[in-house]
Amino acid sequence: MSAKSSDLAKVQEIWDVATQARRQITALGITKQRFLDPADDSDDSIAEGLMNRVLRITEEAGKISDAVAERFGFDCAAASGVRNRLAHAYVEVDREIIWEVVERDLGPLLEACRAYCDENGVELG
Repeated sequence: MSAKSSDLAKVQEIWDVATQARRQITALGITKQRFLDPADDSDDSIAEGLMNRVLRITEEAGKISDAVAERFGFDCAAASGVRNRLAHAYVEVDREIIWEVVERDLGPLLEACRAYCDENGVELG
């Protein structure tokens, strides 16, 4: 598999998971308060699902090649840091940080995915 194909697969996975997370946050009316302090088991399950999506996104973003990361603005080091925090200290994860990733970082990440795919003639779903 070429580096381009490998990066493309990662970018497409990031796009799919991040857009799915955003759709579900909107559809389910997830607020920062519901995420940080779930009122019931259902809210807690939703919050854990969102943390799992952030884990998947950051895992893929952390593996993007240096050339693609630099050209399109993927912050691989930051993504790897969040991913390691989620993967190795899940019970102790600061949900405030995860919410910040969702609110602050998904937009620019999706823009980077779009720019990469536009330049490579790939349509995103």
